Formats: sequence, structure tokens, C-alpha cells
Amino acid sequence: MFMLLLLLLTACGSQEMENDSTTEDSDAPESSHYPIEVEDAYGHAVQITMEPERIVSLMPSNTEIVFALDKGDALVGVTDFDDYPEEAAAIEAVGSGMGFDVERVLALEPDLVLDHASSGDAANEGLQQLENAGIDVLTVADPQSLEEAYDVIEKVGTVVNREEKAEDIIETIESEIEDIQAVTGDIPEEEQKRVWIEVSSDPDLYTAGGGTFMDDMLTAVGARNAAEDSEGWVAFTEEDAVALDPDVIITTYGDEETIMEREGWQEVTAIQEEAVYSLDGDLLSRPGPRLTEGLRTLATHIYEDEWPN
Repeated sequence: MFMLLLLLLTACGSQEMENDSTTEDSDAPESSHYPIEVEDAYGHAVQITMEPERIVSLMPSNTEIVFALDKGDALVGVTDFDDYPEEAAAIEAVGSGMGFDVERVLALEPDLVLDHASSGDAANEGLQQLENAGIDVLTVADPQSLEEAYDVIEKVGTVVNREEKAEDIIETIESEIEDIQAVTGDIPEEEQKRVWIEVSSDPDLYTAGGGTFMDDMLTAVGARNAAEDSEGWVAFTEEDAVALDPDVIITTYGDEETIMEREGWQEVTAIQEEAVYSLDGDLLSRPGPRLTEGLRTLATHIYEDEWPN
């Protein structure tokens, strides 16, 4: 009898240990997402071995994306120009994407630095120092279209293990475009407003030409770029700008009153119809989650009469 009881107790103990082990295994956090390999803006493979918990962002649009992905609590460093969301102001600034303080970044002990291709070669030396220190550096593309902006959101979402949230953000932007096009989509091409987007006036007039992000935003809201025949970011003389005779003028740096009063511009359609608007440049130039607001702002100013109240 004693031997029988001993065998039963031993069996029960083994079963309990097995159950405890199974419970512990089921409670263990999922780690199947990592390691991953992603491609940066230059086609280089970047290995990410674990979920980043200390991130430095070297571009305001990157910061906005990280916050929108519900990963803002991992940000330990941003640029001097990060102003959205409000929480970004409380994060240590490390300079700019083109001229960040390497020692300050190293002191923050990040496990991921999010760079941006718009910085060009200016930051190469500093980024190399970070990589030499064993820090993962991912340079995301400088989007020239909405589709490329979606790719950046998806890539950052993948790196920080927030892929579903990234898809939600993209679907929200696409839904906003559908809503806008429900209003502007039936406007015949010959009746679409021609828009001059002025991003600088001193010392030269600069606008967003064809093949730029702002150009694609205009297309999405059913408008045409008055400078569509010029590629990239283009300098114009006042004479050449006036010759385009845009229906609407958008300025991203303010001062619409000065534009309205320019000598030699008084016969321009946009001036005569007082269709000159100063819009938040960040909403039009930061390819991230606030694209919904930027697109709607563009649409409602360009097509004021078409837009339902």
C-alpha cells in the first residue's frame, strides 16, 4: 500500500510540474517578430534583433509616425524642430538630421536611430559613428508620393513591432482621400483648379514642381500643379510665376497679404479672386499620420465653393 501511495504522489507531482511548465510557456511574451531584416532608403539591409525600447528620431515626420504607432514612450531623443505632438517638446533635443550632436545621441544609449534620406550626405560621418558604437541606424526614404509615404509608415511599423497600427494609419489616410474625391472627383480636368504652392520667397521664389510630395497631394485632392511642367523644387522668377496665372496660391510660410499686394501680380487670377491662403507647412511637408489633416486643408481651401458646409 505504501508503495502504491508513493507512486501516486510522484505521478501527481510530475503532472503538476508539467502543468506549471505549460502555464509558464503560455504566459511567455511572443518574440517571433524578431530578429528581422529591413531595407533602408539606400537599399542596405539593416538587422533588428529585438523591439527597440530607446529610439532617437532625426526627423520630425519620423517622430510623428512613432507617436502615431503608440511607441512614443520609447523616444529618448528628437530634433530641435520637433513640435508635434505636444509630448515631443519634453524629449531631449539632439540637433537636426543634418547636424546632430553625436555625443549627445550616444549618451542617450539608443538601440535605434531613425534617420531620413532628405538629410543627404550631411549626416554620414555622425551616423557611421553611431553604427560603430553598435547602434542600429535605419534611414527611411524621403517620400515623393503618397504611396512612398505609406511605405515609410509600414517600414517604421515593422521595425517597432506595430504593423497592424501602421496599416490602420494608412487606411485612415486612404479613407480621407476617398471622402475628398467624392466631392472633387467629378470635376472635369479642364475645370480643375491650377495651384501655385510657394514654399519660399527670399531671395528667390521656390515652388514644388512635378514629381514632389506636394504635387502628389494636389493630384489626390483633384487639383493641378501650376508648376507641373517643372520637376522637383524649382526657383522661379516673378515674371515666370505670374505667367503661370494660377487659380489658387498656397503659401507655406505665411505672409499672404504681401503676396496679394505684389506689384505685377494684380492680373493673376488667384489675386483677383482673393484665392491666396497661408497654410501650415508642416501639414503639407511631413509625410506621416497628419496627412489626413493636410489633404483636407488643401481640398477645402482650393475648392471652397465645392465643399459642403
